[in-house]
Amino acid sequence: MNKENEFLAKDFEFENLVKKARKRSIVKIVLISFVISLVVLFGLYFIGNRVMTTKMEKETSLDSTWNGVMGANIEERGTSFNYSLTSATAKTTLVKVVAGIPIPWGEQEKVFTILGTSRPISTTGPSGFGFSDDERIPMYYEGERVVEFFHPQVKYKQLFDDRKLLKVIDDNMVVEMAFSFDDGYSIEEVNEVFKEQLAWYWVDTFSKDQIENENKLNKVESFRDATIDGFHAYGFSYNRMAEAYSASNFISTLEKVKEDGGDYQEDAERIITNITNQGEIKLEPQNLKIIGVIVTGKPSDLIKFSEESMIRSATLGATINQY
Repeated sequence: MNKENEFLAKDFEFENLVKKARKRSIVKIVLISFVISLVVLFGLYFIGNRVMTTKMEKETSLDSTWNGVMGANIEERGTSFNYSLTSATAKTTLVKVVAGIPIPWGEQEKVFTILGTSRPISTTGPSGFGFSDDERIPMYYEGERVVEFFHPQVKYKQLFDDRKLLKVIDDNMVVEMAFSFDDGYSIEEVNEVFKEQLAWYWVDTFSKDQIENENKLNKVESFRDATIDGFHAYGFSYNRMAEAYSASNFISTLEKVKEDGGDYQEDAERIITNITNQGEIKLEPQNLKIIGVIVTGKPSDLIKFSEESMIRSATLGATINQY
């Protein structure tokens, strides 16, 4: 019996060795799993960060390109980037240049994530305050008046003419004013009249259907005339140093965005279709119809346009003391 018990007796030394080996194996598996997890996480983070950076570079470049054709007399003054662990924010500064003086015009912000998503986070825009029966409710942004345009083929209940304000604004100020025309004119015709104070051209990008719908709406008695504010007008800046290239740059921008324009591609296609009358005419500078302009200068500089027959409407924009 004693021999049998001795035969069945546990080998505690062997069991301890097995336990130690098992612990080492578990620790080894845990360490390997941890290292692999870190490698995978860092790999995914690196890929995600690369995707985010690539997307951010492309979209901010595209946004900048589109800002060159949308927004009346609005210019970019650089983009800054703020990075966090899983996202980045692009902030673009905008200005209006009135007779050579830059006026801050807000910022465009967009947030990008390592998941490959992006979204705009700027929520500010032009606004007006008043009552429904007011004759006019001016729009304001950044404490300044926002220019408004009137399409020459749309019949509005009322047209604004702020040229009378030029007589009461101090001549130490410089002002921005939007002129809407009674018809579409060539670039040469516009330059002949406004060249000295010209800052920006408003291009006719409307379709016949759009004009027809606007006219139908304006026949509704309860409908307040919908003007085109400066944020949503399409056109291009007057470049005194490279006058011949301004319209060509506008056209090349539209063509570029039409080919690979992301969120703006459909807009570019629509504008090109409307300008060319669905391909009946070529997309060339001489075929652009200019239906309005932005002019800037001292009130005394702009008063000379008070009797200009091609001007259908005039609205005041941003103003600033030139000193």
